[in-house]
Order: sequence, then structure tokens, then C-alpha cells
Amino acid sequence: MRRKKFIKNTLIEVDGKKVRVPIFGTTIKLGDKNMMESIDEWFEEDKIENIIKDVLKKIEKISTKYDDKKKNLKYYYEVGKILQFVDDKGYTDMRGLIWARMVHDFNPEFFDFNPELFSDEKEARRESKRHPEFMYLLGKVNKKYLSKVSWDQWYEILKFKDTYKDGNLLVQVLSECANNNLSGIPLRNKIKQLRKFAKRCK
Repeated sequence: MRRKKFIKNTLIEVDGKKVRVPIFGTTIKLGDKNMMESIDEWFEEDKIENIIKDVLKKIEKISTKYDDKKKNLKYYYEVGKILQFVDDKGYTDMRGLIWARMVHDFNPEFFDFNPELFSDEKEARRESKRHPEFMYLLGKVNKKYLSKVSWDQWYEILKFKDTYKDGNLLVQVLSECANNNLSGIPLRNKIKQLRKFAKRCK
């Protein structure tokens, strides 16, 4: 059985001050028959940490192009294209942990990161963890559809994470949004109806 991965905090010293930094956590017990597997996972998690650092630097560079990032579809889409690295590098099933890691304040020795990269609302840290997933899914949508509906409508649409995979279904949903100005619960209900209909037609 593979060990469950987790996020832990560690203290480091920066300019004489103790700073708490969230990192991937691993436990290696000497003498454990699975010690070599644990060591391999430790090296893999260290590799992921370095990848996250590089990705955050790219996102920081993108963020400087946008004065207003809040509910900015172009910003979210551009970051979403970068977040496809989880698929490219084989970390798709770990992306929830990776998103949680990314929205924490990062080591000021490198740069001062805040959850506001993923949400402009400082007080909504729990909510901010959902934004990387939204960006990631938005990055999978054909760019020609991006301006068809609002940020709020896309946020509802992509709560159904497989909707983007069915081109016909997505076009129907976008059409409903445009023609009937659907959002919130009515939009969610319409998507559920369209999904059921699409399954029956397959």
C-alpha cells in the first residue's frame, strides 16, 4: 500500500527570522521494510517542490501583465495553460495537493508569494485553493470559447470537470448561457439536464 502524501509546515531562517513554509511531507523510518520506497517518494516530492517553485515564478511573471486579476478570464486562462504541467509531468492525480501547496505564502528568500495570485480576496484562503483547479480546467477549453460567457458562468460550468471534454455538450451549455443569461443554480441545473440527455444519446 502506498503511503498517503500530505502537506506539512517547516521552519526556516530568513534574515534572522523564523519563517513557516508549507512543503510536501514524507516520513522515512529506519529499518522499515518499505524504507527504499519512502526514500524514492521523498526524492520525488523534492522534485515536485522544485517544479512548483519554477511554475510559481512563471505565474508571477504573468501576473505583472494584469493590473486587475480578479475574475479576469485572460489571466486565469494564461495561468491555466501553465498549470497543465501536472498532466505533462504525470502528476494529475496529485494536483489537489499541488494546488494547496501553491496557494500558501512561499519562502520570502525567493519571492513573496500570496494566495492573491489565485484569488484577490485575502480573507478567502480556503476559496483561493479552488482557483488553481478552475484555472487548470479553463486552460483545457478551446480559446475561441473563452469570451462567450462570463467568468462567473465559466466557474459554474467547470464545476462539472468533464464538460470541456464533450465539445457538443459544451457548445450547448454556452448557448444556454448566452440565450437565457443563466448563472448560479439555474445554470447548474441546466448543465445536469444537458449531461443526462447527452448520456442517453450515446
